[in-house]
Amino acid sequence: MARIGLFLILLLAVAATAAPPAWAQTRIVAVVNERPITNYDVAQRAKLLRLTGVRSNAESAALDELINEKIQDGAVQRANIEISQAEIDAAIGQIASRAKISSAQLEGAFRQAGVSMGTLRERIGSQIGFSRLIQAQFRQTLQVTEQDLIAALKRDDEKELVIDAAVYTLQQVIIALPANPSPARLKQAEAVAADLRGRFSSCSEGIPLAKKTRNVVVRDGGRRMGVEFAPSVREALDETPVGKLTVPLPQSRGLVMFAVCDKEIVRSANAAMKEIEPEIANERGEAFAKQYLRQLKRDAVIEKRG
Repeated sequence: MARIGLFLILLLAVAATAAPPAWAQTRIVAVVNERPITNYDVAQRAKLLRLTGVRSNAESAALDELINEKIQDGAVQRANIEISQAEIDAAIGQIASRAKISSAQLEGAFRQAGVSMGTLRERIGSQIGFSRLIQAQFRQTLQVTEQDLIAALKRDDEKELVIDAAVYTLQQVIIALPANPSPARLKQAEAVAADLRGRFSSCSEGIPLAKKTRNVVVRDGGRRMGVEFAPSVREALDETPVGKLTVPLPQSRGLVMFAVCDKEIVRSANAAMKEIEPEIANERGEAFAKQYLRQLKRDAVIEKRG
């Protein structure tokens, strides 16, 4: 999912100059296990790939990616793995948050660029589903142990065995939203978040205020290390002073803000391991995903049409 966010700055830069679709008739260009891929699918995906930095042979790369996705999606369906629209919405919200724009603004930029949001949604859904399938198939093999993390730290001379880490005492302030909220509803929630952030001066005063606000739920966030969170949350926490609320982070249940009630810097070997754990897990997961996809492709029926 991290790679998806890389195209956002370029997307916003080219959106105003992007041309509308040039094709006039949809036709099937490939069939994968009886699942068709059209020239429209390829053209849309090629535009998306160009926004991520692909400069040459974007159409060929787009077709290859779509073929892989059809194979992956078939395996996900056979495993009875379902991806909800709310999960996809949450992933898109995280992309928008990293670009410091709203989901509605992201969608508007896509429209100006001539790229259907459905193209991004399909890509994200396929990535989530296949990742979940890999986790289910190879859970034991993919598990990263403490011994793995210690060995990785010792192998890398640039990694410290003990690091300074931020430990936060947190409260979650959630502005509840329905699945697929309308732009008006989302804008209203963002206004509530901005108002709360402006009035929030300490946890002792701000939490009771949040609890009295309509459609707002407050939950104890506990005492946690920053390295335990996803990068987008860690960044928000790092930028937030004690006694204040983080920027709103879109998740499946609504807009989530963290009230930073306390922050302490500690020296921790556990933090060093937690920091590199996602990197090791991602590397291992990507390797198994590539291997498993190769196996699936050997059994797939792929027909490319001129």
